[in-house]
Amino acid sequence: MQTIFFELIHFYGLYLQPVSITSNMSNLIKTDGIVLDHVRYRDTSAIIHIYTRELGRQNYIVNRVRGNRKSKKSVLLQPLNRISMEVYHSTKKDLHRIKEFSLLTPLKTIPFSQSRRAQAFFLTELFSHILNLQEKSEELFDFLKSSIDLLDSDVEGRENLHLFIMFRLTQYLGFYPRANHIGQNAWFDIKNGHFVSSEPLHPLFLNPDKSALISRMFDADVFSLKNIALNSHERRIILHSLLDYYNVHAHGFSPLKSLEILEEVLHS
Repeated sequence: MQTIFFELIHFYGLYLQPVSITSNMSNLIKTDGIVLDHVRYRDTSAIIHIYTRELGRQNYIVNRVRGNRKSKKSVLLQPLNRISMEVYHSTKKDLHRIKEFSLLTPLKTIPFSQSRRAQAFFLTELFSHILNLQEKSEELFDFLKSSIDLLDSDVEGRENLHLFIMFRLTQYLGFYPRANHIGQNAWFDIKNGHFVSSEPLHPLFLNPDKSALISRMFDADVFSLKNIALNSHERRIILHSLLDYYNVHAHGFSPLKSLEILEEVLHS
């Protein structure tokens, strides 16, 4: 498992070669943001990937952010931190600067719980994969913020929370499955996103047993998570079924490096 954590550190801290930033005029904009990840830039700097409420996903270069954990800037390196920012933004740039920022709500439990950290690593990587650069959605931002609040809370049934978030996230990505429940002996058609009464002619489907597990996610909400009785095997089936669904419907979706950690911690 130690090797896997080193791989994740590598994922969140890749070294980036020097880049140039153009000098086009920028606007000063205030927005809230969610830290996704970062890549190292030179010795002490980093490029921070942040999903913002006003501008969608953006890249910000921050100097002297690495090497001093006591620095105020270190909060920009913690995935899922919620921050308030004043940024210099130009539509002609790929990299932007942060003028001022402050931490909105410190993470209270995620940093101190192995299971929560595993879920957070997984969800952060998922968000990074599916949030396209400059794609703005205030509704999606609010959903992500609420999801982080849930993960950092004492909600019952937390072991199912990553599945719930993955499933509900598809609503904001435009490929939420149709809830056409047609009985127990149904196949879930992954390709077309609905249940069918006979086995599809293509290979992208779930058998009736797996489909029955997926159907339980339609009725789930925050208050009923504790009532979804799943063992580790069933939880793994739902997880991999949802990943298969994302792989078909999310453009450019690729395997998540954090999956192995999540399975070791939650599904063993």
